[in-house]
Amino acid sequence: MLMDSRHVLKDLPPLTKADCNPAQENYENRLLILRPELLSPMYSYAPFQYFYAVGGFGCDPKARGRKVIGMFLADGERTEMRRSDFLGAADPKKLPKWAADRLAEIQAPKMQIRIFQVDHDKDPQRLAYEPLKDLPNGIVNASMYRQVYGGTVNCSSLEEVFRLCNEDPPPGYCGESMSVGNVIEVQYGRQKGFYFCDRAGFQKIEFDITHTDHDQMLKVLICEPNKAPYPAEIRDCLEAKQSVVGGLIEPVYFSDERVLAFCDEEFLYKGYAPNRMLGETLIQGTFFIVGDACNEYGEMVEVSLTDEQFNKYTAQFSYPLVDISDNEICHQESQEIDMIQA
Repeated sequence: MLMDSRHVLKDLPPLTKADCNPAQENYENRLLILRPELLSPMYSYAPFQYFYAVGGFGCDPKARGRKVIGMFLADGERTEMRRSDFLGAADPKKLPKWAADRLAEIQAPKMQIRIFQVDHDKDPQRLAYEPLKDLPNGIVNASMYRQVYGGTVNCSSLEEVFRLCNEDPPPGYCGESMSVGNVIEVQYGRQKGFYFCDRAGFQKIEFDITHTDHDQMLKVLICEPNKAPYPAEIRDCLEAKQSVVGGLIEPVYFSDERVLAFCDEEFLYKGYAPNRMLGETLIQGTFFIVGDACNEYGEMVEVSLTDEQFNKYTAQFSYPLVDISDNEICHQESQEIDMIQA
């Protein structure tokens, strides 16, 4: 059974103290359960009771402050509550699958990166796979490189990025397997900078991105099931677009004629997880949103999203549908009956 975060699923009973972990008193970076009576009647059901706390003095039971800052798990709405508004911290063993998956995604480490690989047509000396020490003067020539990907990945180190790109490339990755000679840019955080993939680890280098082939990149918004949408940079080619959705691309048009979405045209047959509603269509599996424009020849072409479009559609598709199985509904109903009989 599916529910949009803005609709009510009346079949689910409210969560109670029985769903809490009594041993967990510190609420910071914990999933909490809100008292159902504090929610409006329209939202006083189990999925809307889950609240992820990120900070505030109220997270500490010994602090004087009572404020708890965080967001609702179902729709990502950010707000602040009081410590007394909660029944307690959720017991991770009793979470429904959708909540456990979403919590894992929120807590996963994240890095915003770009990946560059040598364009072999611009490499007459065949330096593509040479270690840094064997390059002329030990300098990486950025003009030989082209960008193959940019986006947010659930990694905490360059080694994890290397493993991800070789074992399970992120949606939109369009290049060779990562190897010696590749360059990774970490765009934010303490590791910010450019790193050369060497035979043993990574070496921080000077690298001028303006000299690379990066003009053929499209800035898109990727929406994966059970994840918040995130901006990505993919090459403007069919292979890259298909790698995002996992198959043959199918356009889905908006009332806003300046953008369109692409999904897998066979998502109904492939058993993909339900994702989001686009108008009257339930999209299953990953899709992406891209700008739609007319070129000088009168042809419709995809273009990068503007900052305004990123903000608009990030808000519109902020969280995917909540996918609740019939088994989970029956399990929660049986727990409620057990409590009544006890």
